[in-house]
Amino acid sequence: MADLVLDYALLHDLAGSIRTLRGQVETDIAVASSRSVAGSRGEVDSAAVGDGTLFAALSAFYSTCHKPFKDSMDRLKELSELLDSVAKAFFDVDADFASKVKTGRLQAQVGQWQAQQQAWDQYQRIKDKVVTYQYHDSRGVLQTATIPLWGADRPPPAKPGAAPTSLAGPGGGTKTDAKVDANGRLISETSTVTTANGLTYKETTTYTYVDRNGDGKPEVVDYTTAITHSDGTAEEIARTTKPDNSYVVTSRTKEGVTTTSVTPGAHGGYSSVTTTPKGETTTVTVVANPDGTGTKTEVGPKGTDVYTGKPATGQWTLKSHKDPYDELPITMGGA
Repeated sequence: MADLVLDYALLHDLAGSIRTLRGQVETDIAVASSRSVAGSRGEVDSAAVGDGTLFAALSAFYSTCHKPFKDSMDRLKELSELLDSVAKAFFDVDADFASKVKTGRLQAQVGQWQAQQQAWDQYQRIKDKVVTYQYHDSRGVLQTATIPLWGADRPPPAKPGAAPTSLAGPGGGTKTDAKVDANGRLISETSTVTTANGLTYKETTTYTYVDRNGDGKPEVVDYTTAITHSDGTAEEIARTTKPDNSYVVTSRTKEGVTTTSVTPGAHGGYSSVTTTPKGETTTVTVVANPDGTGTKTEVGPKGTDVYTGKPATGQWTLKSHKDPYDELPITMGGA
């Protein structure tokens, strides 16, 4: 089966061309689609036509054309909006994937920089230090000698520069900028994806680190992500972890707030409850086994689905489905 390819840039351009065409002909169409006879200078009466029968025929023609011409303008508008919405929807998916790839690459570069910085710091600490030891020479005299911790024949590690904070994509179409704290941890990162014909997607994530046991290493990393989609709409996604390691993911869009509460289980299993702006609720229960297999049961407005698979990799196979009405109790009535 061939891969499907959708040129959302071309769709976006086509939508713009249709809007331009509509704007160019809208005035003329408005005149031609009025219910009155029109001339080069606007509406005319029967005296300008000179023949009552001809004027009546022209009036009937203009009146008949009114609705089709008006409908044509409405259809052009609807078509341009449809093409643009499809283009932006596919672009947003592509841009989200591209931004996450760039973020992953930038995080990898930060991790590499941290390793280089640690090696350099270690070198600075021991480059001038020696180990002192004593021994007896061939005459039995006690001697004192030293061994450098960093041998003179051993080249020093490369001195790292500043922490990487930016990563640009091919042609500048995708760029990720980041802020790093004194420990080399990402505080925030912003990915911007743009196309030559004006589509833009922006995603900014701010991280919060929680060190619960005071060892200097965070056990919890929460985040808040603000997204501006190509159509200008905004979305915010936030994760907040509770002391018992359960957490809540909240998504805010123009449709309202969607909340997902997740409680971790044994061996990587979990249970979650998601509530949509419409008040619909979906529960997911994942039972993980020590051997890496597991089951997932999803109960929602569309019924109940049961899967088997591997929780760690998210690979699931649907085993059964029940529609909502199959689960409703049957009530028998009588006289």
